[in-house]
Amino acid sequence: MINRSHILLVHLFILTLFATSALSEGYKIEPFALYEQAESNIVIDGVSTKYALGVAGVQVHKTFNQSLTISSRLGYGQNNNQKTSLSGATFNGKVTGTYLSLGGKYQFYKRDGFAIFSLAQITRRSLKASNLVGKRNNLDLTGSSDTQFNSNDLAIGIALKPTETLSLEMSVGTSNWHIKSNAKGFYSSNGISATAKKSIDTKGNDPVIQATLATNKDNHNFAISISNRSLQSKTSTSVVTSQLSYTFQF
Repeated sequence: MINRSHILLVHLFILTLFATSALSEGYKIEPFALYEQAESNIVIDGVSTKYALGVAGVQVHKTFNQSLTISSRLGYGQNNNQKTSLSGATFNGKVTGTYLSLGGKYQFYKRDGFAIFSLAQITRRSLKASNLVGKRNNLDLTGSSDTQFNSNDLAIGIALKPTETLSLEMSVGTSNWHIKSNAKGFYSSNGISATAKKSIDTKGNDPVIQATLATNKDNHNFAISISNRSLQSKTSTSVVTSQLSYTFQF
């Protein structure tokens, strides 16, 4: 049976072929991996979840006139044991999903190893858990959830070059985020069944900060970054993201 993960893998393969054929025109392809985790449980409208997600995928980007960089990302992610609370019951199970983003970065000042830039990024995360299991009052429960976590970021930052082959970037900005989720819990025993449903649709605007350390060599480079995305306008936590990418260019 073809499922969403199989379709995503096909898309990743097509994207890789496209990017490889375009490398001679100045495009770059980057395999990347990232891990996102909320510092504490995200609690909205009585639904509590400990958000954590690992993602692996491919990024393609191109720089124009040495000042504007456009990039896109496509990845697949999963968490094998994510915890969710609904109507007093705690559920655990595997969560899978997709990670899509489109970004732009414009460097408007550069001099003697110092630069100032602005950036914008749109990210779409789609998470699905079809086979959650849980307990309440010693009763076995099953459940499912479907979540969209979207963010639109605008930021300004500085870039430094401590050495010829090393750069450091730091940025701060604002993030418009939107969490939409539908969760369901189900119980059935001895001819008696019950279903609990909960939906949330919440938007917020909060600060986001990021730091990136990258190498600057001719063909092969690594970049490591960490960011903190606050959700404080609606819930008392933030999401920390760490990511690693590897670049090669012909």
